This record gives sequence, C-alpha cells and structure tokens, in this order.
Amino acid sequence: MAHPTQPLSRALVLGGGGVTGIAWEVGVLAGLSSRGIDWSRAASVIGTSAGSFVGTAVASGYDLERLFASQLVPDENEVDAKASEATMNAWWAALAEGGDDPRKVGAAMGRISKANPEPVPAATRRQVVASRLVTTDWPASLRVTAIDADTGELHLFDEHAGVSLTDAVSASGAVPGVWPLEHFLGRSWVDGGMVSTTNARLAAGHDRIVILAPMPDGYGQIPGAAADAEALAEQAEVCLIAPDEQSVEAIGPNPYDPQRRKAAAQAGRAQGEALANKVALLW
Repeated sequence: MAHPTQPLSRALVLGGGGVTGIAWEVGVLAGLSSRGIDWSRAASVIGTSAGSFVGTAVASGYDLERLFASQLVPDENEVDAKASEATMNAWWAALAEGGDDPRKVGAAMGRISKANPEPVPAATRRQVVASRLVTTDWPASLRVTAIDADTGELHLFDEHAGVSLTDAVSASGAVPGVWPLEHFLGRSWVDGGMVSTTNARLAAGHDRIVILAPMPDGYGQIPGAAADAEALAEQAEVCLIAPDEQSVEAIGPNPYDPQRRKAAAQAGRAQGEALANKVALLW
C-alpha cells in the first residue's frame, strides 16, 4: 500500500539592505513572478529589516507589479539617510567585541542605539515606515526579526506576538545610528539584520527555501548568507539570490539612498527574469 506523502513546505527569506535593498528585492520577486513563480506557496515569509517591508507585501498577496511600479517613481516620504563614519566605526567595534557570539554582537549594537536613540525624529521614521507598508494587518505567513537592545537576543515576531505590524517592522529596520530605537513590550529593539543580514537559518525545517540577500556578506565573525544557505542545504533544497554585477552597480555604495530605488528595482527585475528557470525547478 502506498503511503501518502507530506506536502512540501516552502519558505521565502528576505534579507536587509536599506531602501535600495527593498527596491532590488521587489524587482527580483516581480521578475520571477512574471515568469510564473507563485509566492503564495510560501508557508513562511521571513523578513529582516528591508525584507520585512517586502515580506509584508508578499505575504499579504499584494500585486507585485504595482509594488514594482512604485519603486520607479520618487517617494516624497523617503528621506536621505547615511551611516556616518563614526557610526560605522561603532558597528565594527561591536562586531569585534561580540566575535562569533550573535547575542554579544546584538547587545553591543543595542548600546550604539541607546547612545543615539533618535538620529532622525521618530515621527519622520514612522512616516517612512507607513509609506512603505502596503497593509497594517499581520499576514498569517509573515515572520519579522528584531533584536532586544539589552540582551542582544534575536526575536521572531508573527501575528500572535502581541505586537502591531508597524511596530515589528519599524524595529526590524531600526539600524543603530541611522534610524530611531524602537520600544514595545516593555523592551527596546534594534535592527534584526545587525547580527545577520538574512537570518536565513530561521527557515530550518522547510523543504524548499529561496533566500534573497541584498547584502550577502558576513559581519566580522558572523557568517554570511552563503554559509547559512550551505547549512540549510543539508536538510532542504535552497536557492540563494544575491545581487549580480549589474545589480551591485545599480544599488550603489549607500543602501539608504532613495535616489537609487529605480535603478535597483530595474536591475533586480532583470536578474529575477534571468533566474526564473532555476527558481522554478526548486519552487
């Protein structure tokens, strides 16, 4: 007698990468979708920082063509932002202090945010967040990462966490020294991407995993997206997508530059369309 097989479980992992990372991810996903890839098949959509915004759209079933079109025109709600030399030096010091311990790195990043809790006005940040979110309702498949600024522990929020989607996404993208520290559940929170740009290992347990990593490299002694993908591949089929040469050029040196959105989205779309056959075989 034949035994029934369990349905395959799919996960889409969307990493951090600033406003250009959002645009690039939207372009890649739209390009793949236009070639028949159905993202609604994902049992889990795991978003970190930029990926939490894109993940909200994907998990809610938002029209990716419409989202792609929005990346091609200026958004008056976006603001020019940049990590100062002092901020970047503080990040490197935090990475050196924490070594290969993500919690120690996270706690050190939390101290950076607490020393400069509002590099731009909180109201300005909330306006940016609101303009990027296509809904404020938690999609059932969405998971969003953020780091406890005191303990350095990485948390994964979903619709049952007792946190609004706006709060969770704001925290997931609260880059120390660039965006304001977030506060809810009696705790302070910083960007989930400060210990891993994708947190892809959180997708363990799924059978097929697609990872989009606008910033694929590791931080200090913290492994990058390729190492995470290799670890996941021991138990699952995995496809890691990082910016190709054209996308790297389009994204440019500052991931927080909104003027690069159009170019990043277009390069991402071209890359997604080119990868469609490969992704289709896995997905």
